[in-house]
Amino acid sequence: MFRRLLNKKFIFLAACCAVVTALAIPATTRTGKADDLTGRELLSVTRVAHGGNEYRGLQFVTAKASGFVNVAPIAGVGLGTGGAAAAVEVKLNLTDYQDVMGRRRLDVSATAPGAVALGPTFLVYTGSSGGGMYMGNEFRVSEAAASRHWGLMGFSTLNRAVDGSLVSARQRDEGNDYVVEVKFNPEDTVRYWINKNTFLIDRVVTRYNSRVLVEEERSDYRKVSCMMLPFRIVTKLSGQRLADLNVDSYDLQTAVPSARFTMAVVP
Repeated sequence: MFRRLLNKKFIFLAACCAVVTALAIPATTRTGKADDLTGRELLSVTRVAHGGNEYRGLQFVTAKASGFVNVAPIAGVGLGTGGAAAAVEVKLNLTDYQDVMGRRRLDVSATAPGAVALGPTFLVYTGSSGGGMYMGNEFRVSEAAASRHWGLMGFSTLNRAVDGSLVSARQRDEGNDYVVEVKFNPEDTVRYWINKNTFLIDRVVTRYNSRVLVEEERSDYRKVSCMMLPFRIVTKLSGQRLADLNVDSYDLQTAVPSARFTMAVVP
């Protein structure tokens, strides 16, 4: 028994030494080692940088943010795969709901306390279709590619790629970023730009039939619980800015009811 305790103690000390050694390796050396990693291996390191098992266990994410939003896509204009939406940006409060199934919803409200109520205004991807309401008027999107790709930007894609349910392939590095592409099918792909120093995600781009559709630039990472999450997100649709948001808070514990990922108005 004493020998087993010694063996366990030795293993524990060896693990601690390995961690200390890894932290002591210069960034240039770590970058050099990462140059030999496959796409899936790079994404695995990225998930560790974002929170490891905590990130892997995510089921729901609710982010409260404020910033300037291009209201034309929310009104249902430009949500198809062709044509750019008009650039009319309004400062708004937003709540972004995501779940592990890739569904997503963006609830919108006015920023000023005394402002006239917008009426129910939200954008949703139900898992199969896109739409929502604009100032109390319901709209649906006949071409669901953009709505679907907006859902693919969520946290579940990284987890699915690392766990092997999606095919990932390394692309040519760009500047200070590694680039990895995740393929859902011949039409839909997601590319990650991974910072070579921090291994956090700098940028995410979806492609529909090889054409860029939705882009997110992520920055100002801060610790939330045991995870590193972005507090500044700039989203573009077909090359035109959709939203420039500063995240105020994240809720990673509260389950989001399925009803929120429908076309229904949810209080």
